[in-house]
Amino acid sequence: MAASGMRSCTVVAEAAAQIVFQKLDTLLSHPVCVECLWMQARVEDAKVKLATIQDFVSAQYRPSQTTEWSGRLLRTMHYAEEFIDEFQLREARKRNEALHLATWPLVALISKYKLWRDLSILVNKMEGLCDEKFLKEGAEGKRNKEPASSSSHVSVPWQGQKLARLTGFWDQYQPTIFLNVDAKKKEIMERIKAKPTLIQGTSIWAGQGAGKMILARFAYDQAKYMDYEPRVWVHVSASMDKREFLLKILKQVEELAREMKDMDIKEINKMLYQKLVQKKRFLIVLDGVQPSNEPLLRELAMRMPLSSQGHIITTTEDYKIAKCMNTSGAGPIELENLDGEESQKMLAWKLHGVLDSQRLSIVEKNILNICPRLPLCIALLGGFLSKAGEQERAALVKEGSKMTLLDMLKLSCHKLPVHLKPCFIYMALFPVGFPIPTRRLVRLWLAEGLLDSHCYDVEREMKRQPEDVGETFILELADRNMIQVMSRRADGSPKACRLQIPLHDMIRRIAMSMGFLHIHATSESKDIKDRDPTSQQQQLPAHPQERTKIRWLAEHTNIVTDIHGGSYPDLSHIRSFLSFYQRRGVLTKDMSTFLRKVTSKTDYSWLRVLDLEGVYKPSLQDVLHKLVLLRYLGLRSTLLDTLPITIADLHHLETLDIKHTNITSLPSSLWKARNGLVIGEVKENSMTSHTNSLTTLTTLKLFLRHSDKDTSGAAGKTVADWISFRLTNLQSLTFGVIQEAKPAEEAMKVAQPVAEAQPAKEIKPEPAKEAKPANEAENKAKPARSQIGLLPELSLADQHHDLLELYLLGQLNKPSWKQLLPISLRVLTLSGSKLEGDIMTQLGGLMRLLRTFRLLANSFLGTRLTFAKDGFPSLKFLKIWKLPKLEEVIIEEGAMLHLKELELRHLNAMKNVIGIKECKELKTIRVVVEEGACDFGDHLEDVKGKTTNLYITEEVPELMDDNEDDRYVTILNLKHYENVVID
Repeated sequence: MAASGMRSCTVVAEAAAQIVFQKLDTLLSHPVCVECLWMQARVEDAKVKLATIQDFVSAQYRPSQTTEWSGRLLRTMHYAEEFIDEFQLREARKRNEALHLATWPLVALISKYKLWRDLSILVNKMEGLCDEKFLKEGAEGKRNKEPASSSSHVSVPWQGQKLARLTGFWDQYQPTIFLNVDAKKKEIMERIKAKPTLIQGTSIWAGQGAGKMILARFAYDQAKYMDYEPRVWVHVSASMDKREFLLKILKQVEELAREMKDMDIKEINKMLYQKLVQKKRFLIVLDGVQPSNEPLLRELAMRMPLSSQGHIITTTEDYKIAKCMNTSGAGPIELENLDGEESQKMLAWKLHGVLDSQRLSIVEKNILNICPRLPLCIALLGGFLSKAGEQERAALVKEGSKMTLLDMLKLSCHKLPVHLKPCFIYMALFPVGFPIPTRRLVRLWLAEGLLDSHCYDVEREMKRQPEDVGETFILELADRNMIQVMSRRADGSPKACRLQIPLHDMIRRIAMSMGFLHIHATSESKDIKDRDPTSQQQQLPAHPQERTKIRWLAEHTNIVTDIHGGSYPDLSHIRSFLSFYQRRGVLTKDMSTFLRKVTSKTDYSWLRVLDLEGVYKPSLQDVLHKLVLLRYLGLRSTLLDTLPITIADLHHLETLDIKHTNITSLPSSLWKARNGLVIGEVKENSMTSHTNSLTTLTTLKLFLRHSDKDTSGAAGKTVADWISFRLTNLQSLTFGVIQEAKPAEEAMKVAQPVAEAQPAKEIKPEPAKEAKPANEAENKAKPARSQIGLLPELSLADQHHDLLELYLLGQLNKPSWKQLLPISLRVLTLSGSKLEGDIMTQLGGLMRLLRTFRLLANSFLGTRLTFAKDGFPSLKFLKIWKLPKLEEVIIEEGAMLHLKELELRHLNAMKNVIGIKECKELKTIRVVVEEGACDFGDHLEDVKGKTTNLYITEEVPELMDDNEDDRYVTILNLKHYENVVID
């Protein structure tokens, strides 16, 4: 396609235009515009012209005639963003500098004049862009034909709806079916089910876009039911060295203390071998292996215990590697391209929800004929056509020429809605194949201002929660098959996602060539040469002027030097910096060097995002006060002990992530006037003084340690009332009571008491230190086991309309479910509740939206659970663990119609499950029993449906962990409400 080269570059220009559009929106709410009508009119004029330009660019199909014009547009957007940010910087400086009252009016007047001048220049520049003949003709044609395209900036399908975390949307979301992958699922399952005495290897071999990763992911997910522990997933890049490769595997085999992550390769090799020898069965998936990775494979082979039941799955495009890594006599599993009928069925599923080629229209079939029969191409085509109007479809057919994979990738990017384009490009900052946590991604998008127009109204009042908006964006990208959802939460929403790898390679190279972002990484050119689909098919135009002004920067290696020995790029325009380099000591002093570079040319920085997750104790002392526009500060797992007191002066800060650090308190001034601040984790020693500042919390994990001194329960009631009537914005609540254990006072000095159902390795009684391995403390702490106490009465039903996840650890005394549980709940977990009688009839009728229900240790003390007719109509996942008296589960007809997974663990008295066939959508039953106790499992084999998979795992009694059931929550050593975790 002739236009594809320029198309890829206009994506960056459109992203820049969308960023400016949102900045203009934000500017309208500033007092300088609110109080000055002519300034407000100038901003509105700029927005109108920018919207006209956006509409034109999104609708065009032959952008090659506008190469020079697109360059002008990008330069204009850079100019606009710079002067708006400069104005915001001037305003922020006023807070930090004690200006004399006499000079204040003059300073304000000069700042207002500069803004007016720059706005006038911007409007003139955009008038010049709008005066182009082809743009006028295009805009006129669009008005006369179809009013909106799939990529129009007004295309926000969820606008005006109230959807708490979009759970309903994810229930309706149908992932694309890869027919060639489905045909191979049975074959790969047979291979990983086998239990040979020697390590086995399975290779998945196919070209780019054939679905190798999808088949490997299917096997990886199913392996958790087959006693594979651990399961390891590594995306192997062309530039990966031996140490990085082996450490990625080791970190998933065994949780490492911080100092262990700095081991040299000999130490890593030794520990990896020792840990794998101890494992009964393990699975390692090596995704995207290339010829340059052969030394890594040889190194791994030398560390594998051959006499084990381990299994290695390798995905590759290279037949030599596939043959070498495959041990099956049947040879590698080869994924072939689709034939004509399969291609039509796959597209029909995406567009019409049925595997019927007859449902496709003539236009849809004509478009399919010019598309390669690669599954990825058809998936992307389906994502585009599902949102395209008749005009867009007709224009694609009119072009007529055969498309390549590269053409399809570029078309998908070009036709993204404009509000998604900057968000999509931002994801390229993460390493290829990196599972991006969605909560982290949404907060980063918000900090960069990419969600502002959809979260706030013109008066900067929040109209939608950022999590809702961000999750909708993720849904749109997934629905277009631009990203892959790697894991999900209990409510069905995405937990982690990643860009499609061919798209990641392409958009990263394009954005870097245009100076939009920069990745500082080892052997970047090597990665592009080996994997990038654009490397030999096009030469992107150089834009030296834009390249010097990088707005987003990510660090994948040491920030001071790289393989080229290059110097710093121009950092004065950096808005986001993300670091993924975690080796101890390397960045401790270099981080402060980098931050000084950011502020070297000016007194203050434009930086909005500083994400240093995993960087060892970065030095922030001398520069933090200069980051006056900072909205996101990510310090998770940095092991910092304290924060500079100047953090309280960062008035724009919205997200502070200090989870897994040694920080135990924050400046009191930070809690004040911080209603919108999201804090990753706080372990406070005096929360009583902050309770009035926490009423906007959305996530709370809180445990009370009950002592004999508090005989009245007044402290518990105070906290329960605070949660019930003050924290009404909660979306996730974990709440429990722990009764102090008496006999183990000496052991408690070594390790803090442990909740009855909590694994010792997850206890965090003190801030995370670089200390001894957890095993030593665990062993000494065992005598100090605490008991679960009585929960104070909560009333959540009336005011907690946004509460989606509830975890209760403690005894419930004759609870009133209608008073306790809001109907909005998607996930409910009960542990230690000691309930008796028929609880399921009332709960099943009340919890109509519940997706996941967990009944953990001693939550129910009766002998029979009955799931009544029409109960739990939305339930998908049911887990019943360690109920010592439970003998029978009865499922009546019409109950749990959409149940997909049932897990029964350590139910030693269980004899029978009646009515399991009534759950027509049930896919998986997992049973964990003591070794030799298979009678109950054999019973399920007889009564389960034909389409249901049954997996039975036996555990040796002495190896079973009595604490296994409550692994979803971190228990802290808390007294009354002195400590709190805000996640």
